[in-house]
Amino acid sequence: MLKALTKQEIIQQLKGSDRWSINTRELKRTWEFSDFQEAMSFIMRVAFLAEQHNHHPVINNVYSKVELRITTHDADNQVTERDIILANSISDIRHRAE
Repeated sequence: MLKALTKQEIIQQLKGSDRWSINTRELKRTWEFSDFQEAMSFIMRVAFLAEQHNHHPVINNVYSKVELRITTHDADNQVTERDIILANSISDIRHRAE
């Protein structure tokens, strides 16, 4: 079983931790895009990354707003290193697009 991280460990390992809502149960972040097409483009990039990592976030979308929630179900819905790796990868693709 994967080791659940403490909030301090999460903050230390997560790029842009000030942009994520952090607790030991999940990572959550919302992005606001200029329009629906830009939001969907971001969602598709996240989908490809999730497949590469074999770790899939919860994705909510309303027009130009995208919310992602990441947790590890195999670790009793706690945040693990898998979540940090995926969240950092997502932050990297968004940063390159800005």
